[in-house]
Amino acid sequence: MRRAALLLALAPAAALAQALAPAHDGPLAPTPAAPSAAYEQRLGAALPLAAPFTDSDGRAIRLADEFAPHTAVLLMLGYHRCPQLCGLATQGVLEALRRSGLATAAARIVFVSVDPTETPADAAARRRADLDYARLLAGDGAAPPAIDRLVGPPTSLRALAAQVGFRDAAGDAQARLAHPEAVVVATPDGRVSRYLMGVRFEPADLRTAVDDAAGNRIGALTDRLALLCAHFDPRVGLHSAGVMTTLRLVGLATLAALAGFAWRHRSPR
Repeated sequence: MRRAALLLALAPAAALAQALAPAHDGPLAPTPAAPSAAYEQRLGAALPLAAPFTDSDGRAIRLADEFAPHTAVLLMLGYHRCPQLCGLATQGVLEALRRSGLATAAARIVFVSVDPTETPADAAARRRADLDYARLLAGDGAAPPAIDRLVGPPTSLRALAAQVGFRDAAGDAQARLAHPEAVVVATPDGRVSRYLMGVRFEPADLRTAVDDAAGNRIGALTDRLALLCAHFDPRVGLHSAGVMTTLRLVGLATLAALAGFAWRHRSPR
């Protein structure tokens, strides 16, 4: 009788565990390897200020033209036609700047496309969207922060990526490039001061990073990981695999709880 009651109590949990198991036969898929797209933090590294680029108006410039005394540069690498996190990251910077209390002239946003096939027209389209969002956040007619979007030749892109520790990789059907999302905060003299990882930023953290960089101070390493702007597992996706792992753990916890309940309420001899 006790055994029958225990089996009856475990039946729903067993069914749940079966439902949460992968649909295919055979062993579970192995955990995906660490992606090759990432940031290697290189605090104090000198940016290639002499490297040539083209801005959203089609003008030939040097990276040094984006730097000015007492102004931090919020350098972002991605690509202008990115359908995933690049737009969210830019919005996150604009939101944090708005809420930080920093003066408009304290920082300059410079977004560089790492895709050498993109054009000044691609940069201009995204810059218009950035400025529209900045004006929406201001709401009171205040001037938006300085925002520039650049394209460049492969030699310039490789030089910049190497100095900030940026590594991208081939993307998938949804995104051409897989790359990390972060802001590289640079000093007015063109050195890496700090990394802010992700697409959303605490205003206080951003203010500290900007103040340090504007004063030509080098900050500390961050232990946060950069989000990846692409899917690396076309079959299930990294996010989907994480959700499924969580659900399986919940199923196992439910199974253990029901087993304990059945044991505590077993019939006396």
